[in-house]
Amino acid sequence: MNAIGIDVGGTAIKFALIGTGPDGEPAVLARAQKATPVGDPAALAERIACLIREHAPDSEQLPIGVACAGDVDPKTGLVTADNLGWTEVPLGPLLEKSLGRPVLLEQDTHAAMMAEWSGGSLKGESNALYLTLGTGVGGGAILDGRPYREIRRQGSEFGHMITHVGGDLCPCGERGCYERYASSAALVRRAEGFSNARDIVDAARAGDLRVVPIWEDYMEEVCAGLISLISIFYPDVISIGGGISAAGDFLLDSIHGCLNRHEAYRKYYFGTDIRLARYGNDAGVLGAAAAACRAWEKGRCV
Repeated sequence: MNAIGIDVGGTAIKFALIGTGPDGEPAVLARAQKATPVGDPAALAERIACLIREHAPDSEQLPIGVACAGDVDPKTGLVTADNLGWTEVPLGPLLEKSLGRPVLLEQDTHAAMMAEWSGGSLKGESNALYLTLGTGVGGGAILDGRPYREIRRQGSEFGHMITHVGGDLCPCGERGCYERYASSAALVRRAEGFSNARDIVDAARAGDLRVVPIWEDYMEEVCAGLISLISIFYPDVISIGGGISAAGDFLLDSIHGCLNRHEAYRKYYFGTDIRLARYGNDAGVLGAAAAACRAWEKGRCV
């Protein structure tokens, strides 16, 4: 089924018409984007409607999915998002008013997981986790063939499990959250003289002695969370997404090297396959469309 996927970010709104590629997998058939009007939810909703009208004028019968950062309630359409300065903004109702039709609203990390589950690194998996290492840390779980957020909307917030009691203050108000130590932003804070994670990864891969210990310490933080997640869920697969996943095999090799230094992992948890996510920057639009199709088929978004 074709569908429309929208990914709302702090700087840009991405539009995509999603269909089926020649390999039978979900594919982007058309794409466009506009700047995000921060601070004006009604203007944002109208801009999304304009994108759809301009680039998919004959899409009245297609499901529409919108992925947005923050705490997203698909049932009420309310969004609380720090990066947009929103507290319980009724984005869902605003979108439906602008479009004159139902819209499925979904949390962005869950949408990315849905993309990976529909045709990417988690396709066909019944017990799996998705972990995104970006500016923050997010996640999602598929348990017994069902996305856990369909059962508990605020579940799978892996970035806010506490790995350091009394540690760094997190924007959520707690101290010691996983994302304060395992995000790409945390890596940049560790490496003096670097402004982005990509340069740090490149330096570590090249064996820069200033950076290698920093990268190794960062991997210990990442793996502390991974071991906790594996010990709780023991999934068949964990897919790693987010900006750090662009490090590719270097990241996977570093993770496996670090995990293998942990006794409990070697004894009990080595059966989990750790993979790289497939869809990168397209995960949001693909996942929003996949979630909308799933809701459509279940009669929740018609």
